[in-house]
Amino acid sequence: MNAFPIGTLSALASDLPALVLALAAGLIAGGGFFLLLRRNTGLFATGRIGLAVTMQIARFTVLVPVLVLAAREGAGPLLAAALGVVIARRMVVGRARRQSVAMLPDGGRSS
Repeated sequence: MNAFPIGTLSALASDLPALVLALAAGLIAGGGFFLLLRRNTGLFATGRIGLAVTMQIARFTVLVPVLVLAAREGAGPLLAAALGVVIARRMVVGRARRQSVAMLPDGGRSS
């Protein structure tokens, strides 16, 4: 018994453009979402609550429709968009971590 039906491969090949588009949309929306997170937390920390809440709403106003549109296309595009968001998060957090370490007096070498 074949655990991976041949029809599944042809369906995946025909959905490939949708998966790539969803992944790209997730990368872009997720990148913006997490890049603005640092600014957003700075606003909260400095007491600019009104602007911080507005930015928070704006961040979700962009991200949620991307995921909803991907979900309307099916599970594959939704998973691809979510993967894009996760990859974007990893990239933004890694970049922020490298910048923070570079700002240490010894360049982070003493840990």
